Amino acid sequence: MSYLDTSVIIAYCIEGDPHHDKAVKVIEKLKEKNKLYASALTLVELYSWLSRNIQKYRLPPGIEEVMDYEGKLRLTVTYCLQSLPIQIFSDEVKLTSIGELKLFHKFSEAINLAAKLKLRTLDLLHITYIIQLAEKEHVKLFVTFDSDILNKKEIIQKYTGIWIISE
Repeated sequence: MSYLDTSVIIAYCIEGDPHHDKAVKVIEKLKEKNKLYASALTLVELYSWLSRNIQKYRLPPGIEEVMDYEGKLRLTVTYCLQSLPIQIFSDEVKLTSIGELKLFHKFSEAINLAAKLKLRTLDLLHITYIIQLAEKEHVKLFVTFDSDILNKKEIIQKYTGIWIISE
């Protein structure tokens, strides 16, 4: 089972992306043997990235002609999700405490990993989703093109048991 980072989904769906060919190759190989997952965080990140970059790339047929910007954005996200045999993992909302402070449990888990992994916020949150998926769905691979995560793949594996791959 594999968790796809937003960078891989974008590269797979957007032909002009510099990692497009690599994304197609790795996803085609993985989908033969694995279920592919992403999280609700991935969905938000996908909307965020596309909202800032949609005008830079040639869009799939039929979407380019849509005049309404928000409609074009929604159609592009839908196209990306339907292009992949991907399951979006949505976590139940639980609160935990750090002292007097009540936090969404994913934030608490990310805080606990921060000192060990020294990653950016969204990267830490992706790792917390993968850890939960590893427990529930036996997801053990995180497919990413993010250089910060790739540079720390050994330490991430040491502390989480998750394997980081890019091809």
